[in-house]
Amino acid sequence: MLTGLSEDVWDIDDLRKTAVINNELLRLNVDIAALQETRLADSGILKEKDYTFYWQGKAPDEPRQHGVAFAVKNSLLSMVEPGSNGSERLLTLRLNTTTGPITLVSVYAPTLNATLETKDRFYENLTSVINSIPDKEQLILLGDFNARVGADNDSWPSCLGKFGVGKMNENGQRLLELCAFYNLCITNSYFQTKPQHKVSWRHPRSKHWHQLDLILVRRSAINCVLHVRSYHSADCDTDHSLVCCKIRLNPKRFYRSRKQGNPRIDVSKMSQPDLTQKFAEALEKELDATQTGDSAMGKWETLRNIMHCTALATFGKRTTKTHDWFEAKSSVMIPVIEAKRAALAEYKRSPSQRNLQILRATRSKAQQVARHCANEYWQQLSNDIQKAAISGNTRGMYDGIKKALGPTKSKTAPLKSSTGEIISDKQQQLGRWVEHYSDLYSRRNTVTSAALDAIECLPIMEELDAEPTVEELSKAVDKLASRKAPGSDGIPPDLLKQCKCSLLHPLHKVLCQCWKEGAVPQDMRDAKIVTLYKNKGERSDCNNYRGISLLSIVGKVFAKVILTRLQKLAERVYPESQCGFRAERSTVDMIFSLRQLQEKCREQQMPLYVSFIDLTKAFDLVSRDGLFKILHKIGCPPKLQSLIESFHTDMKGTVQFNGSCSEPFSISSGVKQGCVLAPTLFGIFFALLLKHAFGSATEGIYLRTRSDGKLFNLSRLKAKTKIRETLIRDMIFADDAAVVTHTQEELQSLMSRFSMACKDFGLTISLKKTNVLSQ
Repeated sequence: MLTGLSEDVWDIDDLRKTAVINNELLRLNVDIAALQETRLADSGILKEKDYTFYWQGKAPDEPRQHGVAFAVKNSLLSMVEPGSNGSERLLTLRLNTTTGPITLVSVYAPTLNATLETKDRFYENLTSVINSIPDKEQLILLGDFNARVGADNDSWPSCLGKFGVGKMNENGQRLLELCAFYNLCITNSYFQTKPQHKVSWRHPRSKHWHQLDLILVRRSAINCVLHVRSYHSADCDTDHSLVCCKIRLNPKRFYRSRKQGNPRIDVSKMSQPDLTQKFAEALEKELDATQTGDSAMGKWETLRNIMHCTALATFGKRTTKTHDWFEAKSSVMIPVIEAKRAALAEYKRSPSQRNLQILRATRSKAQQVARHCANEYWQQLSNDIQKAAISGNTRGMYDGIKKALGPTKSKTAPLKSSTGEIISDKQQQLGRWVEHYSDLYSRRNTVTSAALDAIECLPIMEELDAEPTVEELSKAVDKLASRKAPGSDGIPPDLLKQCKCSLLHPLHKVLCQCWKEGAVPQDMRDAKIVTLYKNKGERSDCNNYRGISLLSIVGKVFAKVILTRLQKLAERVYPESQCGFRAERSTVDMIFSLRQLQEKCREQQMPLYVSFIDLTKAFDLVSRDGLFKILHKIGCPPKLQSLIESFHTDMKGTVQFNGSCSEPFSISSGVKQGCVLAPTLFGIFFALLLKHAFGSATEGIYLRTRSDGKLFNLSRLKAKTKIRETLIRDMIFADDAAVVTHTQEELQSLMSRFSMACKDFGLTISLKKTNVLSQ
């Protein structure tokens, strides 16, 4: 069975026409549409309900002129690949088929009145694009060529068919010369149709119809073209008509993406008491009827599957909604748009004065209705955002802001390989991300034996090995943040919070079994990594993206239970200057302390030197083997340490990129990104590093204070012997630190000590981000 592929040439006059175009393309059953004169800045991707738009335009600081785009049906996204380079007049798209890839080019040529320099530059660029495509690969050029090629089949037998229309002009001759040189055919002239089905644009003054929108293919592929004609009924407020080309092709996927995980549950219904009660009853019934395994893994797999299936059956599957005024008011807008389209079609069939008045009236009404619907939508949305802000409903406020921003527009950019080569293939891009994160998370850093031997052994805190209680688990669930992305198991935090009463005891049984075995199930270790651009540097460089790990929510709950015990262990070794990720402290406190130190140095007319130290990928390069040995040294009991190690041992990661998921790869270095244990584990590691660096150092700033023992005891306050001396040397902001001294020599001495300690502990100072302040 053959697949009919339609390709359309269309002019767009406005920015927010994508919803209207989406509906028109869907009505006409179009698969891929080439669009011209989009007037959109830069390049990007916009996903509508049924189609995804890829566009290329001028730079944001240039006038909004020209612009080309493609609209691709969402069901074909895995079969197309946008081009890596483009301009405001040329954009490429590759379509994979059973006979090989086909390159489509959306073209917007200069008008007849354009300067010769502009035309020469355009045809040079077009020639360059054609030359870059192998001769054996199919090529389709679609667009507004602003050229009349005429009907002279005798003079141009290899380029024109026998059913051309009109007379050739200067632009048409230049296009035909290009076609003759590259063996291209103008498909519009190869099919016998009604005269009105051959033309696509009517001159505004002469009222004569012309054929300016053309579709070109290689001569060897002309037999694959089934039909070409214009559709004047398509209405998108443009003076060009739709040109459709039906081609005999069988699209084929470029790649097959791995399953991304379980379907996402609709968390918006979990606040309904009747549904939560229904879930509790169904869960209890399923658990009673199902045999669970004896191991922690067996118990967890059974509970996980029952939880997800029952929640999906009770609350339903989450659906993605496009928040836009046109979508919200579609029931009102669609009828007036249909009336306008019918009036336009009637006017094109019979261009009388009466039909023109009807067309103008329907257009005016459509504009009025659109403005009314938009104003009503925005007023209601603004009121909802304002009410949410006043009532302190932060979630509702940001949801409203997201609605106001409309459909998500994303930038398009190819990635660079590790050697600097451009990668445009989606599968190769996914492989590049796997290579990047595999290299980042597999560096075998070590802590020297001398550094480990210097750490004082502390008594083991046996009480931390006690089996966790239901109350501890309940507090951990309460601390979960709502509306967060789930891990690969698809279980959201809202399910645990809203249905805590029915889930607490089954989860506690799994936790206790994990405690006995000293290990957690595999999917609580694994991470799904999504990439976010840092908004600085080249988009093609993987280092300018931040990897966000999506972890199992139940695994996070278990980690929170462990965290309360780990924090008691951390207080043994934390220096007084550590204010990051520490209870009842904040990095803001340390910033305040540094400001106070600056002010006191000015008052006492003392110099101040501050070195702000940044470590290169500090969390990701922690030596796991060294960290576990440090935990043992500071008195971590065996079961607690075994569970902490279990969260990191044999950990696997997958990268989610452009709607596809990679194969798993090993993560063997650093603390677990996104895990609640990571900051405290790094804090312990960093505390021992600082102690190793500055243990015997005397450099720093000495703060001398005197206080009276009783209220108004002035004699004590004035006594020269009642002085308390405090050494201020390091000020820690989580994984960053500041070293303070009065002299450059002392600062250099401390920095040398810190640098040597970093080498002993397998970390590296970032010279690019480390700065020195003096006053």
